[in-house]
Amino acid sequence: MLGSKSTYFQQPKEILFNSRDKVFRLLDLKGYSFNEIAVYLKAFDYFCENTIAFDGATIVKDLMDLPDLDMDAMLHDFHYLNYNVGVNFITKWQADWIYAKGNERKGKGQYSAFSRFIGLTIIGIGFVPYAYLKRGKITATQRSQFLEEYRILM
Repeated sequence: MLGSKSTYFQQPKEILFNSRDKVFRLLDLKGYSFNEIAVYLKAFDYFCENTIAFDGATIVKDLMDLPDLDMDAMLHDFHYLNYNVGVNFITKWQADWIYAKGNERKGKGQYSAFSRFIGLTIIGIGFVPYAYLKRGKITATQRSQFLEEYRILM
């Protein structure tokens, strides 16, 4: 999206296996519950299977949790791709809010977290109708699964 590109998930499986463990340990150190960590690992596993789908953090490269991996950008991309949240103003706002709160919770700063949230909200005015026309409605199953993750993380 917007010219960003990441080859992080195109690494050998052994490296990704070790990285998955680092994701778990870092989130555990940050005080995430097992259920919250499981949401991030689900996104990580999704991109291990869909290696070219992750484009990394758009525009900003300063919020990496692990070398070359911004876990909040990963989860954000996962929500957009797997649950089609970008085609609906409410679910898009919720996914963007998870992104902002995740940045804040990991100590990346309130200003950077919420300025990005505001930017995503403004972009959504044009993005949501475009995404809806291109991808169609969010299904009831996608909405339900996403809302469960939103409940866990919020």
